[in-house]
Amino acid sequence: MKKLLILGILFLYFTNTFSQEEVRIPFSVAISAHIVKYNQRIDEAYKDNDLERAEFLFDSLVTNHLNGTYLDDFTVNPLKGDPITLREYEKPMFLLSYASWCVPGVGEIPAYNDLVDRFHDQIDFVIIFWDTKEKLKEKIKEYNSHVQMVYVNEKTNQDSYIINKLKHALGFPMMYFMDEEKKILDIRKVVTHHSSETLSNSYNIHFNSLSKGVSLLIADIDAKQLLEEQRNPEKEKIIEKDTRTDAERDIDAEYEQYRREKDSISRLKKDNNR
Repeated sequence: MKKLLILGILFLYFTNTFSQEEVRIPFSVAISAHIVKYNQRIDEAYKDNDLERAEFLFDSLVTNHLNGTYLDDFTVNPLKGDPITLREYEKPMFLLSYASWCVPGVGEIPAYNDLVDRFHDQIDFVIIFWDTKEKLKEKIKEYNSHVQMVYVNEKTNQDSYIINKLKHALGFPMMYFMDEEKKILDIRKVVTHHSSETLSNSYNIHFNSLSKGVSLLIADIDAKQLLEEQRNPEKEKIIEKDTRTDAERDIDAEYEQYRREKDSISRLKKDNNR
């Protein structure tokens, strides 16, 4: 009876403590605890040619064990300037891990660049190349100037424990969506398609996929802003009322997408003609 009473007191104590302060689980700890068993099941699914189950298992790993963890801090290298740590990026982050030997779909980079152009004021778009400085130099000209491109050389980087998890455990290319405190909101694979897809179709496929992650970050920003406004009602903001009808909004959205596609295709044709 005495033991039960002590356990009850401890339970109430820790429950109250944790309810007041969030327990921040590092990404590296969470993935180390679960990746082996999930990879075994995923490998079995691929052997059975059960692609649907393999995708389900990956999504389950992310949803049940990785979302809500905090990405460990580590050092990356820009082309110019001193090395920088991940924590030094202050905005919510769209982190894309890549390597020079990955072949993106023909419309992937144009779609990504358009999203960067539109949302870089609110989001840090960072691409990590698991490569050398020389390899990164070859790729940087393909991307929007607002993309923060960095590289990690495993031979010299001291943060091997987290590099191993990011590069080898989940693989790449991979997309990580995090808030400003580097809390993981979601992790998604970069969509792939057959190499025969046209530029226009490829653009649409990638734009739709990439924009879902961006929308997740924007929704999180808006939710936190709304919460802040509720906590500080004295801060009044002038909000312009949208007087458009639903049909007008749909038309405007369709035109905006058409314009982005047209501009991207035009830029790509110019680059090919150089």
